[in-house]
Amino acid sequence: MQQLISGQNTLLQSQQFTLTVDYKTSNQWQQSSIDAAVFLLDQNDKVRNDEDFIFYNQLDSKNGSIRLKNQMNGASIEVNLNLLDNTTKKVAFTLVIDGKDTLANLQQLTLTIANQYIFEVLLDNRTEKALILGQCYMHNGAWKFRALGQGFNGGLRPLAEQYGVEIIDEPSDVNSQSKANQTTPIPKLEQTSPVDLAKKLEKKAPHLVSLIKPITISLEKHQLTHVKARVAFVLDASGSMHSEFKKGNVQQVLNRIAVLAAQFDDDGAMDLWGFAERHKKYHDVTLDNVDGYIERIQTEDRKKGLRGSFTGILPGLGGVNNEPPVMDEVLDTFKSSKEPAFIVFITDGGISKNRQIKQILQKSAHYPIFWKFVGLGGRSYGILEDFDDFTDRIVDNTDFFPIDNFRALSDEELYDKLLVEFNDWLNKAKQLGILK
Repeated sequence: MQQLISGQNTLLQSQQFTLTVDYKTSNQWQQSSIDAAVFLLDQNDKVRNDEDFIFYNQLDSKNGSIRLKNQMNGASIEVNLNLLDNTTKKVAFTLVIDGKDTLANLQQLTLTIANQYIFEVLLDNRTEKALILGQCYMHNGAWKFRALGQGFNGGLRPLAEQYGVEIIDEPSDVNSQSKANQTTPIPKLEQTSPVDLAKKLEKKAPHLVSLIKPITISLEKHQLTHVKARVAFVLDASGSMHSEFKKGNVQQVLNRIAVLAAQFDDDGAMDLWGFAERHKKYHDVTLDNVDGYIERIQTEDRKKGLRGSFTGILPGLGGVNNEPPVMDEVLDTFKSSKEPAFIVFITDGGISKNRQIKQILQKSAHYPIFWKFVGLGGRSYGILEDFDDFTDRIVDNTDFFPIDNFRALSDEELYDKLLVEFNDWLNKAKQLGILK
């Protein structure tokens, strides 16, 4: 069987298969119960109604696409993706511990798909009681599976609520037989309390207050609520990006990353580079100056009377894209950072310098730097689309996702895409001594 690692994607060979969950408890196990659960999700990663939550009180989905059998030391889940309707975009497979134990009290936890793929979840020093093992999702007309191993410290409640389910009567330390008499959780749109970030936004950037809820949900989902990190924004300003600048999409993306920087970094200041044929580091982005930032850097040099030689969307940078020089400068800036650096790199593609980019990413893998590449309305992303197969480095320090239509993407989905894999990298970087 092919071994999967956390964050790895694979194309499913069949849309009908059996997914098996197996676990072994340690000698310290305190008689907690363990249950598998499945969530059928729409394009916003939410259940639509109670029929989309398959668990110990509701073992089969209404359309027969999911049939769950919890059993001794595991579960068997029969999956038929052909039976899903068009509004189901993802299927999440989860595990919940009900009792005093945590994942660290398990000796082994594995997920097997159709006897073809196996995913072994890392368990050392884990305090969570609930886990997203992985998910099936539709990509370019085909179903793929992504191994995750993403945990939730609060158990069933935060796991279910981030999928739009409210737990009316959350299980306590009781055996599985008594669970059958408990109230079925009723899904509804979740209500998430704002984090302390709200105070900063209300004071300095009230036009961004609406982002509090989606970022709070995503931070909790990806276990990043208490993470401290430096954030940087690298912006493709080559000629083909003209439409994204003109439509205001670049500014809108910057707004959302600035809020993330205010959460991750105590001073909320975010480094920003623009690049095309040449590159330039601009003044830091903060909540105080983010409004209208992109328009200002497009015009500030011209206002100084520096005309003529200043060509391109951002004056002086030219019209073609050349990624390696700016990546080198970002690497030099953050390689000695005491905190992890989260680099958001926006591009519309046209990438051709694959060998040089790969070398920089290999080198940066030894430093506290994580690269999140975002494709904005473009194509020909080169090496960025092959990160799943890029294993020639000490640790996976990159992730990429494209946005075909920024205006059609919800804020919560954007933050989910931005934050996925960051926590996995943090944990692995700590294990390797890259981070303290």
